[in-house]
Amino acid sequence: MLIITLHAADQRATLGARRMTNCTIAELQSENQELRDLVVSLIAKLLRYLALDPPKYRRNVSTTDAERLVEEAELCFRCARIPSLKKEIAETLEVGGNELMARAVEIETILQREKWKK
Repeated sequence: MLIITLHAADQRATLGARRMTNCTIAELQSENQELRDLVVSLIAKLLRYLALDPPKYRRNVSTTDAERLVEEAELCFRCARIPSLKKEIAETLEVGGNELMARAVEIETILQREKWKK
C-alpha cells in the first residue's frame, strides 16, 4: 500500500515538473502547496504504518537497520520544519522522529550487548 502511494506521488511530481515550464507564480505556489500536502500525507501514512505494524526486532538486526531508522527520523524532523505546516502535524512528525530515533538506539544497544557477550 505504501509503495503504491509512493509511486503515485512520484508520478504526480513528474507531471508537476512538466507543467512548471509555463506556469505563473500563483500556479507554482499552488503546486508547491499540493506537494507539501502530499509529503505530509505520505509521512502520516508511514507513521501510522509503523505504529500499527512495528518492525519486529530479530536476532539478526544490524547497524544498517539502526542507520535506516535514523535516516527516517531525520526526514521526520526536516518535514516538521516545513514552513506553513500545521502545528499539530509538525508536533506529530517530531514525536514520530523521536520514536524512530529511540528504536535506533535500542538496536544499537542490543548490538553492543551481543558484542560484550562474545
